[in-house]
Amino acid sequence: MSKQSRLLTVAVLSVVIAAFLWWGYMAPAGTYFELYDRERKEQLLITPVKAGDELCLEIEHSAEFIPWFEYYTVLSDGSFNLHSIAVAGYGAGIPAEMDVSHRIEDGLVWMEGINSVFPEFKWITSDTYMKGLTLNGEEIFDFRTLPNKSRVRGSVIMKRGYIS
Repeated sequence: MSKQSRLLTVAVLSVVIAAFLWWGYMAPAGTYFELYDRERKEQLLITPVKAGDELCLEIEHSAEFIPWFEYYTVLSDGSFNLHSIAVAGYGAGIPAEMDVSHRIEDGLVWMEGINSVFPEFKWITSDTYMKGLTLNGEEIFDFRTLPNKSRVRGSVIMKRGYIS
């Protein structure tokens, strides 16, 4: 094998290895919603998301004991737009004074067009009042499985690499 052939072989192998390493460890592998326990430093959930997906947080009002739903859209920058709240009535802590459209449907008061953006969620959970989290209508997490007063963070993360 000539010196030129060996150099060409080494160059081609170097490019192939570099491409594989980039694909395996650096290539954008997608965006994910991550639920993370900040105290135990433990990932609780990771699931693929994309801009336009809808998250719904279900809680029970701690004074009125009525259902409360918050609807968020995942934005292209990875933040969350609170666009609607549905709650089974008016009472203490329910934002009835918001200047947004209201309607009543199936026993719930809907407040829509809120458009309040959150870069991430930081919750202290309740094993009594915090219920579930759905993504596009499918339940992805039940907060009642956590110890009471767990400190969790919900955020959109970008995973890199198809190996790691």
